[in-house]
Parts: sequence; C-alpha cells; structure tokens
Amino acid sequence: MLFISLHLAFVSILLVGAIAAPTDELTPDRVVLAKRATCTPATMGDDQLDDTPAIIAAMASCGSGGTIVIPAGTTYSLRTMLTFSGCVNCDFQLEGTLKASDDTTYWATASGIIYLNAIKGVRIGSLTGAGILDGNGQTSYDQWAASPTFARPTAIYINGGSDITITGFKVKNVPNAFFGQKGGVTNVNYASLTMIAASKSTNLPKNTDGFDIGESTYTTIKSVYVSNQDDCVAFKSGCNYVMVDGITCAGTNHGLSVGSLGKTNADWVKNVYVTGATMVNCGKAAGIKVYPGGSTHGTSTVSNVTWDGVTVSGCHCDAQIQSCYGSTAAECTADPSAASLTGIYFKNFQGTTNTKYEPAVSNLDCPPAGTCDLYFTSWAVVPPAGTAENLCANIDNSPGISCTTGASG
Repeated sequence: MLFISLHLAFVSILLVGAIAAPTDELTPDRVVLAKRATCTPATMGDDQLDDTPAIIAAMASCGSGGTIVIPAGTTYSLRTMLTFSGCVNCDFQLEGTLKASDDTTYWATASGIIYLNAIKGVRIGSLTGAGILDGNGQTSYDQWAASPTFARPTAIYINGGSDITITGFKVKNVPNAFFGQKGGVTNVNYASLTMIAASKSTNLPKNTDGFDIGESTYTTIKSVYVSNQDDCVAFKSGCNYVMVDGITCAGTNHGLSVGSLGKTNADWVKNVYVTGATMVNCGKAAGIKVYPGGSTHGTSTVSNVTWDGVTVSGCHCDAQIQSCYGSTAAECTADPSAASLTGIYFKNFQGTTNTKYEPAVSNLDCPPAGTCDLYFTSWAVVPPAGTAENLCANIDNSPGISCTTGASG
C-alpha cells in the first residue's frame, strides 16, 4: 500500500508539472508582425481631371512603410507634378498607367512629372511588368521643333535622398529626359525597364536622354532597353561609382557619354563601369565630351571609366573623344582644352559601324593642353567596307590600337 501511495503521489506531481505554466525563462519571444498598410487611390476616370491629389493623399495615408497600388487596367491622369513627400520606406506598385497631360504651359514650371526630393527609401516598380508611365510627349516634340527654348520636365527626377529602386515597368514618350538624378543622392538602382520615345510626326523626340546621372554615389543600371533621340546614358558632373550592366541603346541616340563637362564649372566624373552593352544605330557607342579651355569655360576631370563588352551595330563610330565640344575650331585653337582624362578603358568591343565615316571606326580628339590616357584591348570593330582606321590626336600613352591622323571634334 505504501508503494501504491508513493506511486500515485509521484504521478500527481508529474501531472501538476505538465499543466503548470512555463517559467519566464522558458517562454519563447512572441513577435507580432504588423500588416503593412495598402492604399489604392481613386481615379476620376477623366483625362481632363487631375488624379495627382488622390495619389498624394494615398501616400499620406500609407506612405510610411506601406504600399500604394496603381491597379492594372486603370489609367490615372497626372495634370500636376506627383511628389513623393509622404513616402518613407514605401512601395509604389505600378501595375496600371500613369499618363501625363499635354499641357506644356504647366509642365514648363515642373522639374519632373514625378519628383523625388530628399526621399529616403522608396521602391517604384511593377510586379507583373505591365505598369506604364506615359509622358504623352508629342505636343512637346512638335512645340520644341517650332521654338527650341521652352522648358520640359524629366519623367522621374530625383534630387537628393537615398535607397531608391525603380524597376520592372515601361516608360514611353517622355517630353524630355526619362530619368535624372543629382543633389548627392546615394544608392539608386534601376532595373528591367523598357524606355521608348517615338514621335508620330516628323519632329523628333529631342533631348530625351535615357539616364542623366549627375551628382550622386552608387548607382546601378541593369537590364534596360532604351530607344530615344539623345544620350542613352549621360554620366554628368559629380557622378561617382556607377555600374551599367546589360543595356541596349537604340533609336538615333548618342550612346553612353561622359559629359558634357567643363562648360562653366569645375566638372568631374569618376569610377564608371559599363558592361554588356548593345549599341544599335547610335551616333557613337561610347565617348567623352569636354569643352575647350579659356576664361569663359570651366575645367574637366575624368578618371577610372571603363566600357567593357560592347557590341556595335550600325553606329557612326564606336568610340569618340571630343575636346572641342559646343565650340568652333577657332575657339578651340585659341583656348585648347586642358581636360584631364586618366584611366579610360575601352575593352572587348566588336561589331560593325555604318558608312558615315568609313573606314574610320573611332575619332579620338584628346585635349591638346591636357592629359589623355586611353587604353584599348580586344578591339574588333570594323567598317562596312575597307580596313578599320582609328583617328587619333594628343593621346599621351600607347593606346593599344593603330592610330591615323585626322581626329577632330
């Protein structure tokens, strides 16, 4: 009987222990994940009315860590500039269409159709690839042809801020440049974008640069297609640490250009790397543009810039250095450029130019009063007929290609 009593007592202790609350030391941490707020702005459904206020209101409600959705199958009319001031670490999910008005009088007063001023942490993108930003630029193309002085907005303009991602949608018919950035912005990533500017009239879509990369640090452009009328990518003064990885430049564009630099200021560009570029019917595939010297101009410094893995198809030339940009030959003779170009590499170029300058495939007019260190390796671009020639002037080192006199520009 004593054994049975002890046994029952032991079982009772075990049962009590089994149902007792665990001690604080054994209680696992319980984390409750808050659901991110999601807002879908209402559209007026009329392109003569402005949907911008509704989108801005949605950002005010959901922009702090939330998501703003532009749903598929819906078009929102932007008659005033769309700012992202309510967005902090937010997602702007573009599955439908944002279409700017053709009111050139209003847009002449706006920096961008979409303006990101000192925004920290924003992701603008489409999960499906169906999203569209329509710049509706035909009126601008026609007006510019008649009066090439009026101001036009950049499609998406970034001034300062950090940690910005733009990915996965189509941008078309912008009135001016597609993307512009400056103001010391850091960590900007563009990826999987299709960018096309096309005119329905004989007036070309002038000045539709693909990317204007100004004062900024750490920019990545990956897997994009650009068909436009001006620079495909312009590396402008103050840009530092830029990588372009996988880009097709088509249309009648001016290629992958450093500059223009030195018009009036002390301009510089450094640490640029381009790889995997396909250049179709461009004015040039890759190049640098600097102004001449003299008291009326500034200075130009370019260092550590590489184009590596470039396929040329039907471009006027594959590489171009212009040291008399925007000036006459007389001006450049009187005040030759004193630009500093160091660590400039052209690697693994292949393909065929067009007939415009054949048999010349490159035109390298380095600054006469400056420094010009150019390096060419695995250079296999040819003209449509004849033996390839590289026109060279004022190169300070042995560039790795055979040179012929006659460079200009």
